[in-house]
Amino acid sequence: MSPLAHIEALLPRYQGVIRREEPMARHTAFKVGGACDLYLAPESLDDLCMAVATLSREGIPLIVVGGGSNLLVKDGGIEGAVITLAGLDTTLDEEVAGETVFLTVPAGIKTQRLGRFAAQKGYAGLNFTTGIPGTLGGALAMNAGTTPVAFEGILDALTVVDRSGEIHTVSRHALTLSYRHLTIGGKDRHDEAFPIIVSARLRLTRGTREALMTERKRLLKKRTQSQPVHLPSAGCFFKNPPQGPSAGKLIDDLGLKGETHGRAQVSPLHANYLVNTGGATAADIIALATRVKERVKRRHGIQLDEEVTLVGKEA
Repeated sequence: MSPLAHIEALLPRYQGVIRREEPMARHTAFKVGGACDLYLAPESLDDLCMAVATLSREGIPLIVVGGGSNLLVKDGGIEGAVITLAGLDTTLDEEVAGETVFLTVPAGIKTQRLGRFAAQKGYAGLNFTTGIPGTLGGALAMNAGTTPVAFEGILDALTVVDRSGEIHTVSRHALTLSYRHLTIGGKDRHDEAFPIIVSARLRLTRGTREALMTERKRLLKKRTQSQPVHLPSAGCFFKNPPQGPSAGKLIDDLGLKGETHGRAQVSPLHANYLVNTGGATAADIIALATRVKERVKRRHGIQLDEEVTLVGKEA
């Protein structure tokens, strides 16, 4: 009998959610994607460690997601298990040392809630996250940010769970961070053995609540005016090239705003956003992205790389 057929028996003390054949379209910002074989939403760190250890022991492939905001799941779904950390949204721990503030934050917290909390408390350093969707864990795994600021500037340490279910603390000097990239022990988010981020210790500074909240309002207004926030997307689809114009400018210069494939579209508002106009499939989005990459390569000689993580199998 397949381990998936009796997973509940393998997790006798597990308190969280377990569902079979869960449509991933319910759990991604793109609102597309086939079903995963098994979907788990742990209620606690003990739940998570138990689930990870059991799945690893049984040889069941495992993908970890947060808010699904940087994820494109193919229409054939995901073989194996998906674990979401969105439910691991516990309290924040604050430590003030003079003008420095250390926040220990669960990976499941929504990035927007974290940024708003810090601004309201007068803690400076997180306003760059204004408008960044998803959860902290996912944002850390890709060193999310807005040019030229990212999480690498405020990260002090991570608490992670390895694929055997053991908990470790990793200090900043043991991490490698670069543009949209985090490496832990030589592994990044595309590696099956990448540790699961469960919390982070962030180093902030004392600021002024009024100034920080005013800046957040300004940044949110700018984002609303320049990005298609009301349509399903994964944010910026492509990374900016190391040199030269941004990915958005390269695409815009080709007149590709508004380009479509099926129900997927290059946003007329921001050329580096591919959006689901309603009823798009993952195949629509992938085909449109492929066309954009080919056009940019042909005209500019630049190979665009996806910022979005693509997982799953074809339908």
